[in-house]
Amino acid sequence: MRFLRRRARLQGGLRRDAGFVRVCEYGEIAPGQIRRVAGLPVLLCRHGDRLYAVGWVCTHASARLMRGRLVEDCLECPLHGARFALDGGEVRRGPARRGLPVHDVEIRAGVVYVARRPRRRGLLSGGRR
Repeated sequence: MRFLRRRARLQGGLRRDAGFVRVCEYGEIAPGQIRRVAGLPVLLCRHGDRLYAVGWVCTHASARLMRGRLVEDCLECPLHGARFALDGGEVRRGPARRGLPVHDVEIRAGVVYVARRPRRRGLLSGGRR
């Protein structure tokens, strides 16, 4: 039983909740901020009042998107300038050809949760579904 309780915890004391990981309080993320989700290969981005969770590595040259920036409704890669839509992960501007995985985000009682599994797996396999 102790083993199962230990597995239910992630780095930093974050708990799994029905396939979701607790990230932070909603007020801790400022508009335009990009934050890495502990224990997952995911970035949490705030554009206006909305939160988006996308993969953290560019599909073109494996650059870390944590150092990128939010441009309009896209996440821009710091290496070659590829842009990915925040809401669906698709490529808006090359040189990337494959989109990013996208994870669901929920806000419950002011706390932000991100799904452990991506919503759109088809984007990882060359865009085929």
